[in-house]
Amino acid sequence: MNWNTVLGTVCTVSFLLPVIVILYNRFYTYRSLIALLAYFVNAAVSNMMVRGLLPVSPGVRDNFGLLSNYLDVPLMLASLQFFCPNRQKQRLIRILIVSFIGFELAITLFHGFSRESITYIMGPGFILILLYSSYLFARQVKFSVMHRKNGGRMMMLASILFVYACYTLVYVFYYIQHTPYTSDVMAIYFIASFAASTLMAIGLHLTRKRMKELRSLRHTRRELEIFFNRP
Repeated sequence: MNWNTVLGTVCTVSFLLPVIVILYNRFYTYRSLIALLAYFVNAAVSNMMVRGLLPVSPGVRDNFGLLSNYLDVPLMLASLQFFCPNRQKQRLIRILIVSFIGFELAITLFHGFSRESITYIMGPGFILILLYSSYLFARQVKFSVMHRKNGGRMMMLASILFVYACYTLVYVFYYIQHTPYTSDVMAIYFIASFAASTLMAIGLHLTRKRMKELRSLRHTRRELEIFFNRP
């Protein structure tokens, strides 16, 4: 067993950490975190197929890998709604999601459902995630420092910003430069994914108290609405 095999297996397991935290804390009541759950499940299953942990045919593995790349950016954009309580910003993200899916469909019409399409899709998608997550991260850092709370959300955004910066680097090396040192590039991918998934799981866990407070507040508001609107 070589070093990359070990890293790949550890990376695959790390994708399940945020999934466990979301399920354990019942965060799936939030649509944005359902998208985040789907993102990590998608990444875990794709890596399991590549590593041979899920016995499937080469055709199924390759097609699922392509589908996984297609879903990557839309799912992460949907997840970023968690950090946008403002409805106007959520609406902007929904517009970005629909626009990007339209972009993916247009690329697929020209180049088919293929690796060539992924080359055109992933680059702009990574830049889009990097730009928006950078904005959200800067805003969250300012809020967390001023109010000394929501450190978990700051860690979650740091995880997204870090991993997509690394994925962009991997994309440039692998898809643009076509480097012969693919094992080194994959090592970067595995290490970055492991670090980001672990940081995401910790950030999610740290938000549990704040999430409970928000649930309690939402429940109180519903009770007040029922009380004041009853005949």
